[in-house]
Amino acid sequence: MADRPSVNDILAKARAAKAAEAQTESKPAPAAQPASPAPVAAPPSAGRPLSLKEKLAAAKATTSAAAVQAAPAAANSPSMAASPPAAAAVKVPTPADLGRPLTLKEKLAAAKATAGAAAAPAAVSAPTASASKPAAAARELPPLAEMKDPRDLAEALRQTAAKPPAGAKPAAAKPAASKKESLDLPPRPNKIAAMASLQGTRRRFMIGAIPATAWLVIAWSTFTAALVAFSAMLGRFFFPNVLAEPPSTIKVGPTTQFEPGEVNERWKAEWGFWIVRSVYNGQDMLYALSTVCTHLGCPPNWLAGEQKFKCPCHGSGFYVSGINFEGPAPRPLERFKVSVGDDGQIVVDKSSKYQEELGQWNDPDSYIPV
Repeated sequence: MADRPSVNDILAKARAAKAAEAQTESKPAPAAQPASPAPVAAPPSAGRPLSLKEKLAAAKATTSAAAVQAAPAAANSPSMAASPPAAAAVKVPTPADLGRPLTLKEKLAAAKATAGAAAAPAAVSAPTASASKPAAAARELPPLAEMKDPRDLAEALRQTAAKPPAGAKPAAAKPAASKKESLDLPPRPNKIAAMASLQGTRRRFMIGAIPATAWLVIAWSTFTAALVAFSAMLGRFFFPNVLAEPPSTIKVGPTTQFEPGEVNERWKAEWGFWIVRSVYNGQDMLYALSTVCTHLGCPPNWLAGEQKFKCPCHGSGFYVSGINFEGPAPRPLERFKVSVGDDGQIVVDKSSKYQEELGQWNDPDSYIPV
């Protein structure tokens, strides 16, 4: 069995074959032979001088001949030279050279080598592309699994790399900005308008904040009032009521200022008693009679013409002594304690009461004998 060539040998052969093919294709065509310059018309006979019209015709003929002679020289100048020499030939191994079908790895390696060898001459000959012959139309290639020639694989790779991605749009060239546009600056802010806008914003904020502030003040005022009322009720609960009552004793004057049979109503409204001087059980005396009816507590009125106390509520009647004699009153009026003070004035003490039905009117403190 023959020795199997290495991958490096295969790649070297492929590069050599590709380079030879590229060198053959890049040979320039033979330059066309320049046409012989047209003969310049001989001047007329020298027997006379040339006219202006003849001078102009001779100058035009000479200029045309010089232009024809300059064309071949421009074609042979270094700037119009043919494409640079091609790289060294690269020979690509084929299945016939190896005696077996190529593996996928060998196909890829040979295709990469062929593509690299073809890219170098194409890059060098790019400036003179206008002088080269038009490229051949792309040929149809078999599927990748059925490719046997590395050149077909290299062509498939080249076409895939040159094809733009699906859906891609060519980028439009962005026009260069003019010098005036590049130097345009944003307008300077108007400070007066900015200050006016700021003041308007503050005014709107204050106007909008007034209702919120008013509601806040009302809420806190209500809370404070409720707290004060609760504190007052709590203090009222802990401290008992204290009623300021008038004193129970009062001085009404000396005994000599009251006439017999007199009923003095001076202290009826404020103190609730009459000072009466009358005869009771055959004895002249002074006593303080209560102004509260023994029926339902109404204050009776003294009727001097009838010499009796008459209750306006239910018609109860009492004698000047306080004994009841008509109406629904169940018992006589009550007496208050009376005494004579050190200064000779009568002192009435309302803290002590005396009732006739209980026999208390015989108590010496219930009257003052005169």
